[in-house]
Parts: sequence; structure tokens; C-alpha cells
Amino acid sequence: MEPRHLRIGRRRVWMISGACFLVLAPIGYVEGGPVPVVMVAAALALATSFSHWKATSWLAPAIAKGQQESRRDVATFCVVIAVSGYAQPAASASRSPAGLAALRLEAHRAAAHDDLPEDLRTLAADALAASDQAHTEDAPAAWRAARASSERLAHAAQDGNPYVRQLLIEWVEGDQASGR
Repeated sequence: MEPRHLRIGRRRVWMISGACFLVLAPIGYVEGGPVPVVMVAAALALATSFSHWKATSWLAPAIAKGQQESRRDVATFCVVIAVSGYAQPAASASRSPAGLAALRLEAHRAAAHDDLPEDLRTLAADALAASDQAHTEDAPAAWRAARASSERLAHAAQDGNPYVRQLLIEWVEGDQASGR
């Protein structure tokens, strides 16, 4: 776990404790004077100190889960972009064979990423197979099949994942704006 994450988590523990004191201290003072306020302060300080000390054990799983989800989201976004790019026909002679090979390699590398869910890996493999066939045949029907397959991958990547959906929307809007 990075020290930065631990520091942020501990800081939040102390801020929550301070907020609790700001709420409970006036209530304690109104109900019983300064003695309940001191007791609340001591109890919160003790509980917060213990939470501060044990923060590494209860923060580590949450941070690991967040990092894994972040890696999965990035891998999902990358595979959709790479496969979609490979599923497009070359614009006249603008794409060199070396560039096409690099694009194909990147699409296959993104599809084989460890953090990618299995269902998306399968869809990416199908889309790559359709794209390979389209590049081989260079027929309109094959290109339509390749684009449809990459669109299925994009839709599956967005299902239940608003972060990837937003990234894809921003990428498409940026791509359209650069094409104008």
C-alpha cells in the first residue's frame, strides 16, 4: 500500500472524529455540562487513535480492490479503442503495412491483458478474428461484420461500468471534434 493512501485514510479518520466531536460536544454540554464533553473528547481520541494505528489492516483490502477496479477499467477502455481502430478499413493508402501490423499487435496485446474480464476477452477475440478476416478479404460485408463485432465489444464494456462509458464518450467526442 502506498504511504499516500494510508495518509489520506488516516486523515479522514481524524476529520470524522472531529466532526463527531463538533456534533456531540454541544449536546453533551447542554445535557450535563463540561464533564460529558470531556468524556466524549477522551472516548473519541481513544477510538480515533486505535483506528489510526489499525488503519493499515482495514484500509489495505479496500485500496487493493480500488486499484484492481481501476486497472480493469483502463484495460477495458484500451481494448475497446485498440480493437475499434483495427476494425476500420485503411483509408486509401494512408496506412502502411508496418502501421497496420503495429495496430494489430496492439489490439491483440490489449485483448490479452490480465486485468480484462473473461467475457470481454472472448468478445475481443471474436472482434479481432472478424477484423483479421476483413483485412484479408477487404470486402464491404467483412468490414460491416468487423465493425459490428467491435461495437458489441464496446457495448459490453459499457454495461454496468459508468467510468468506461464516460471515457468512451469523451474519446468519441474528441475524435469527432478533431475530424472536423
